[in-house]
Amino acid sequence: MMQLFRSALILGGALSLAAARPHAAPNPWTIVVGNGPYAGTYNAKASEVLCLNAKPQKFFAASFRDFEAKGPRALGDGGIKVDNPDVAGAKHGDLHVAFGDDKKRSIEYDVYNVPISFTAKGKVMELSGAGKTKDGVLLKITATCNDITTM
Repeated sequence: MMQLFRSALILGGALSLAAARPHAAPNPWTIVVGNGPYAGTYNAKASEVLCLNAKPQKFFAASFRDFEAKGPRALGDGGIKVDNPDVAGAKHGDLHVAFGDDKKRSIEYDVYNVPISFTAKGKVMELSGAGKTKDGVLLKITATCNDITTM
């Protein structure tokens, strides 16, 4: 499961680099780390967040990667993934965040199979999920997808 989520982040990063088109609208993305040495609220650069609806792979994700992150406390990458977004009923998915520069991550937090709020407001998708890592760190990620890449 972890490999699939990382694959989604890598795919998202690759698509964001390949997409030479400007975003129609930014995609705000926020993570709250509730406790531990990285506790705080972090905002990704909304223009660098990729929202991806991967229909064949049956997931929807909002991911972020800062290739220019500097230092161990810099927000390096993260994502929120919804499994089976087109199936009716409650949604579940995964959360990921990593701190540190692109060459050396200082810490990564992952939470799997948590309830995800996945709401359509016209053509805009809103995602929100919260959970606790195996080490007890509380995470909450929210994203608003105004510009969605569909595969």
